[in-house]
Amino acid sequence: MIYDTEALILSRYYYGDTSLICNLFTQDYGRVSIIAKGARKLKSPYNAILRPLQFIDLHYYYKPKRNIQLLKEATLNKHFFKTHGNYSKMIASYQVLDVINQICKIDNPNKIIFRLVKKILNKINSDKSKNIMIYQIFFNLQLLNYIGYQPMIDLCGICNKKLINAKYQWDIGQLICLDCKDINDNRTNLRIDQKHLNLMRYLSNTHINNIHVDISNTNYN
Repeated sequence: MIYDTEALILSRYYYGDTSLICNLFTQDYGRVSIIAKGARKLKSPYNAILRPLQFIDLHYYYKPKRNIQLLKEATLNKHFFKTHGNYSKMIASYQVLDVINQICKIDNPNKIIFRLVKKILNKINSDKSKNIMIYQIFFNLQLLNYIGYQPMIDLCGICNKKLINAKYQWDIGQLICLDCKDINDNRTNLRIDQKHLNLMRYLSNTHINNIHVDISNTNYN
């Protein structure tokens, strides 16, 4: 059976003398591993096409009991030229890839997360400012919200008081005010000041196309 889908290349590995194994995040089938036989031969175009941080139009032979599927054909869909020429953009983009590689499951598609990743990588690629981290933070917050792990950022997770400054309480997975402490947790708490709390609130409630913020600013409206 031949499957067709759009895919983001997360990573790749050499196999044998001439082949490549690629780990992909696909729009329609979740995370998929494929083998591209002969991809490293001099006359093969796939050595250039099958590189991390590129979107491709993918066609592959699918067998349910096979862990690594066989590539039929792939064409380049989106290459992030500006990202590959900028170290900061590369770091931010590869951190997004690493998160997706960790959380997405084989044969478990999620088109919402796929669209989010594509938008984030496009924004990082086209951004002309030095605030690349803004999009990385936005991605993390939106992803945590979607999968149900984003902590409350307005109220203390223990006393329900409005947060001005906060610290992250590891055992309950929530932000708490500086007056509260869980005696069952002896780990050092991550502190978040008012500036960064405001930034988190701003990014949690703003569409990606409407983000206009300087990360060095102290107020976010």
